[in-house]
Amino acid sequence: MRRITALSAAILTALSLNAQAINLSDVYQDALENDYQLKIAQAELNATLEGEEEAWAGVRPAVTAGGSLMRHELDGSDTSSYNSTGLSVGVTQTLFNSVKFQQIGVAEASSAQARFSFREAEMDLMVRVTEAFFQVLKAKDSLTSAQAQEKAIKRQLEQAQQQFKVGLIPITGVNEAQAAYDASRATRIGAEGALLISEESLQLLTGKSYDQMDGLVDSFPVIDPQPASVQHWIDLALSNSPAVKAAQQQKDVARLGVDVAQAAFLPYVDAKAQVAYSDTSTKSSATDLSFGLEMGWQIYTGGATSANIRRLGHYLNQSEQSLELQKRSAALNTRTQYIQVTTSVEQVEARRQALISSESALKATRSGYEVGTRNIVDVLQAEQAYFTAETAYLNTRYDYLISLIKLKQAAGTLKPEDISGLDQWLQ
Repeated sequence: MRRITALSAAILTALSLNAQAINLSDVYQDALENDYQLKIAQAELNATLEGEEEAWAGVRPAVTAGGSLMRHELDGSDTSSYNSTGLSVGVTQTLFNSVKFQQIGVAEASSAQARFSFREAEMDLMVRVTEAFFQVLKAKDSLTSAQAQEKAIKRQLEQAQQQFKVGLIPITGVNEAQAAYDASRATRIGAEGALLISEESLQLLTGKSYDQMDGLVDSFPVIDPQPASVQHWIDLALSNSPAVKAAQQQKDVARLGVDVAQAAFLPYVDAKAQVAYSDTSTKSSATDLSFGLEMGWQIYTGGATSANIRRLGHYLNQSEQSLELQKRSAALNTRTQYIQVTTSVEQVEARRQALISSESALKATRSGYEVGTRNIVDVLQAEQAYFTAETAYLNTRYDYLISLIKLKQAAGTLKPEDISGLDQWLQ
């Protein structure tokens, strides 16, 4: 009996854990494991890092081995035919090759650029998860508001029908209420579809669906970015933005590429050693050990080297212009997101006051309708105004949080801790 009780308690505990609502950090962890855009970025980074290893391989020893088995047919000799076998092993070590050494620098700069690009992809995932998560919550709030509006207007329609039956209002009042009710049903149906779409969008990121999600509490703070200086955030962006740093690395890659092209005019020196063994069916064999230095110098290639230097010089100029453009874009994006956050702060307060005013107006209109100083059209308009104000207020709160995350992304300071920090305002 005790075992059954313990088993039942364990099952109930497991069920309660499964029934817990999902917070933003949980969704983000799922996205880290299942988002295909991040996986693509990770594969691109890994491929670029292998390119660095490949560049280093160019200055490491190279070992080659070979063998042969030949049949010789001779004419005019006592021995008309014989077989021969041969084996050889050779080692080559680069002593001086400016092109290969410069290519290592190019590969290292490319790896650094790829790391910054991957960092940018990581922050982009944080923003996409935040947007998708809050879009679901926004859609749920909109549906709840639409359902409440439909229910309220349905009561008004039923009341209007009863009043029409006893001759208190004309048929036009019933028609107005019916039209408002039909419109509210359409709004509710649209909100249901919007919720399904938002849930599908979130599932695209995580590969999972969620029955319950934590909602945003009413008491979360809505304040200006700290510090409240747009120039501070712009300076952060120019110093920390992965996009800016990636553009800087691209410039370095282009500059090093010019150096590689110019190094083609220089000679190269390799150290070589080889052991070769040969044997024939005529019972003659030999072992040959050879070692020494090999030098080469590409003197003239028909102008291809000079053309390549000029071509890469144009790419260098392009990367320089791209870097400046990226800096301007980062500054503009940061300024835009800062303004969006500060505007949202004011909008949240303004929408809250508008909601309070709409609620007061609705109560007053209903009271006036009961005493005969207002008609049903006034009540329906007040109902619609109230629920519109409620939806706008709720949406502005989510927009504020999304803008705050985007501001940190623009400044290059967005971290997983910023995502988990929002969980304290979800329950």
